[in-house]
Amino acid sequence: MNTTTLDEINTYKKQQTRRILMLFENDKLNSLFRELENIKETYVELTVGSLDKNSKIQWTEYKEEYEKLGERIESSGFQLIQMELIEEVIYSLMEMLDGYRNLNFEADIIDKKTGESITKNIQLHDKYRDYIESKKK
Repeated sequence: MNTTTLDEINTYKKQQTRRILMLFENDKLNSLFRELENIKETYVELTVGSLDKNSKIQWTEYKEEYEKLGERIESSGFQLIQMELIEEVIYSLMEMLDGYRNLNFEADIIDKKTGESITKNIQLHDKYRDYIESKKK
């Protein structure tokens, strides 16, 4: 049985986030990935917190389902599952922006101030995977 506690995971996560200040030369890309990481962490914390019957978090329509799940799974294990799931959803969104899904138009991410594409000559999904993998080292 995995004895990693939620506090240990959160401490490790914070250390890794600090360690990866600038993974890519493109600071706009770094900014995008950091913000996606913040969104992921927010929803992981919300879902893990919702496992507790005493939670005051009011974000979900499925509070009872979360509480039932909380009776069956350790919060640290659920946190890891949620992190993986959200990372895969973000990866799929990056694939979509790169043109590997079924959009009927070509997508891009443009800096409104400069008119510059932040995705020029890169594959977002590959760079996102690099970003996630670098955090695990």
